[in-house]
Amino acid sequence: MISCCGVGVLSAGLAAQQLAVVPKNPSPLDLVRLTFTSVGCTNADSVKVSQLANRITVQADRIFFPDCGTVAGYFEEFTLGRLPAGDYDADLIVNPPFPTLGPSVFVGSVHFTVAALPPTGSLRPHENYADMWWNPQESGWALILEQSADKVFAVWVVYDATGRPTWYGLPSGSWSRDANNALHYSGTVYRTAGPYWGGAFNAAGVSVTAVGTADFRPTSVSRAVFSYTIEGVSGTKQIERFRF
Repeated sequence: MISCCGVGVLSAGLAAQQLAVVPKNPSPLDLVRLTFTSVGCTNADSVKVSQLANRITVQADRIFFPDCGTVAGYFEEFTLGRLPAGDYDADLIVNPPFPTLGPSVFVGSVHFTVAALPPTGSLRPHENYADMWWNPQESGWALILEQSADKVFAVWVVYDATGRPTWYGLPSGSWSRDANNALHYSGTVYRTAGPYWGGAFNAAGVSVTAVGTADFRPTSVSRAVFSYTIEGVSGTKQIERFRF
């Protein structure tokens, strides 16, 4: 690192290893985050994000402890937001812990491109359906969706026939359109199980079993139909986004 005028500058090679944008190829649907891989932590309450044209600057203060218990590969994330299609540069500056004196460190800059939205009627969604979905008349279960561009990870949190909490995951489905041009996301459903959370973790206790199929069909931005055949039981749920 070199220093000038009260600002330290990391070498270009080191900065390239430390900075990245997630997801790598965002669309306007994605919440873009800047990741910073380092040993040490920043103060989440100090983060400031500013934007001038297509350059975004993130500033954060370090905490007093040089290492706050991090491990190899640890990273922090700074939310840049959902951005229109175009080219962007994101800069990260890490300041000394408040109120101590010392140089701010310009970690570096990363260039990224936000792709245009897919055309209407394509096999990719034109909305972001990431949320917790439910039926207000059937409190006690929820369908949780996380979405990045056209990729979706869904988890159906329910109770089994004996009243025990059960998770069903839909991790790798695909988008399609039916004869009525309605968009669907469907794929294989898996039941997951693992060791007791309060004890020592034992990887041998983790199991993932294919148990059926499911289909998520949005009917509007905030409503959808969830259909399934899981462990021999078929059904359909009318669902909507959970309102806080």
